[in-house]
Amino acid sequence: MREFAEALICKSKSNSIPDAYNFFGPLIGEWDFEWIDNHGTEKERHIKGEWIFSWVLEGTAIQDVFICPSREERIKSNQPDAEYGTTIRIYNPKNQAWDIFYGCAGEATRLEAREVGETIVLTEINSQEMKWVFSEITENSFHWRNIRTQDGTTWKVQGELFASRRN
Repeated sequence: MREFAEALICKSKSNSIPDAYNFFGPLIGEWDFEWIDNHGTEKERHIKGEWIFSWVLEGTAIQDVFICPSREERIKSNQPDAEYGTTIRIYNPKNQAWDIFYGCAGEATRLEAREVGETIVLTEINSQEMKWVFSEITENSFHWRNIRTQDGTTWKVQGELFASRRN
């Protein structure tokens, strides 16, 4: 499988992605996070996870592996809704946005990503009822939220995480 990894993974961004649209670039690397869901309820959970981002496809895309609970935590306390998934983000020069696909067992989601001020907003393509929002991005941390709407105006946080870069 060495050939597969060598063909997939790339060390840097392609010059075909303008610097102004490289807003996922700062996420490249390995992150630990605390996942929080059911905020403010008796069912509120805090789970340790990990998120790994890499340039792929000759630097024209970014792929990640999302693991919640983390591989270490799965040994201690596997969760019934555990997730081990991957996202691929491919810059689309035609619309100056990123085409996004996320998949894990039983789920496949298509989104489009744009920068809105200091945040990166990924909007689900079909229903537009779900967004993933990256905010407060620094060299060593970021905040991520999964938000949903049923009426198109009121958005509710389904889950969120606070990530810190591994040393």
